[in-house]
Amino acid sequence: MPKSERYYSQQSQYSPLDDPSNPFSSNVALDDLDDDYEKYRVNQPSPARSPARRTDGYENDYAPPNRNPLNRQPTKQRNEGWSRRRKLFVIGGALAAVVILAIILGVAIPLSNDGGGGSYDLELRQAQVTNQTSFDEGGASNADPWTSNSDGIGAGTDEYTYYSGDTSNFPDSSKWISFGDMWSGNYYNMLHSCQNLGYKKKNTDQIMQDIHDSIQNRSAASLVDHRFVLAVILQESHGCVWVGETKSSSGIVNPGLMQSHNGHKYAAKHSNDSILQMVSDGTLGTAKGDGLVQNLDLYGSAYRAARGYNSGYIPKSGNLSEASGATACYVSDIANRLTGWANATTKCTEDS
Repeated sequence: MPKSERYYSQQSQYSPLDDPSNPFSSNVALDDLDDDYEKYRVNQPSPARSPARRTDGYENDYAPPNRNPLNRQPTKQRNEGWSRRRKLFVIGGALAAVVILAIILGVAIPLSNDGGGGSYDLELRQAQVTNQTSFDEGGASNADPWTSNSDGIGAGTDEYTYYSGDTSNFPDSSKWISFGDMWSGNYYNMLHSCQNLGYKKKNTDQIMQDIHDSIQNRSAASLVDHRFVLAVILQESHGCVWVGETKSSSGIVNPGLMQSHNGHKYAAKHSNDSILQMVSDGTLGTAKGDGLVQNLDLYGSAYRAARGYNSGYIPKSGNLSEASGATACYVSDIANRLTGWANATTKCTEDS
């Protein structure tokens, strides 16, 4: 199914906010939050009872009858085996145990299905970039992401340049900054991204570490350049794990850090696994839609692949910043993120 249906249908959007007057309400697509995001980003034991007195089989505290053998009253016979009270206690305890067990089983089953208390089933696809053009022009890399944080030209410059047209008008991959500098330059923005987008929940330092490690993990598995994965995460969700999902008129849902094609969303009780799953869905694709791997194989360069990931096609004009069913600033934003943009004011508008 074309990704033009997958991405950013303005007819049906989801948001965690209830107030329709809020700029982050469900009537606003994720990409439309960027203008407001810029404003936020820049300003940033009871005592034990005494045992009952022994009565030797006689009721209460009455004195025993006359001990004269000629006038002796028959005493109560002690019951052999368990008393009635003890039997009721044991039976009642057994019934209570059965009821409690039934409740536990009844609750545990649905919890394991909704990501509550059960295990989390990772669905990590196996896919790698094979198009050599993607290695030559940027987007794919054979370098070990765990040991190549210093790739690129360093920190670059935090400024925004508007790019449009075909790939020849976009910065060459030799001008991309290093992954380490790109991560550190955007760390603070990502850490506070959920708050800046209007969500009540937020990222934590541990969540940030899990995002970092998941990018490295999936980059190594897919051969997608870790800088390209990070740039797409920043573009799609600003790095907020709690970000809402979008939904197209045809029913395609785009959830998570990379707003993947019918992928997974964040599960707080399985934070580490669900973050890895979200990054995997966007990078290697899902059972129902393409990820960065498939777009790099199809289009051959990071910028064309980014356009494909956003809209599902390249316009006939070849202009990667042409709106026509896509987010006009999408590819230009990706290019700027790859060259150092983090806090500078954007110069791209949907009318550019």
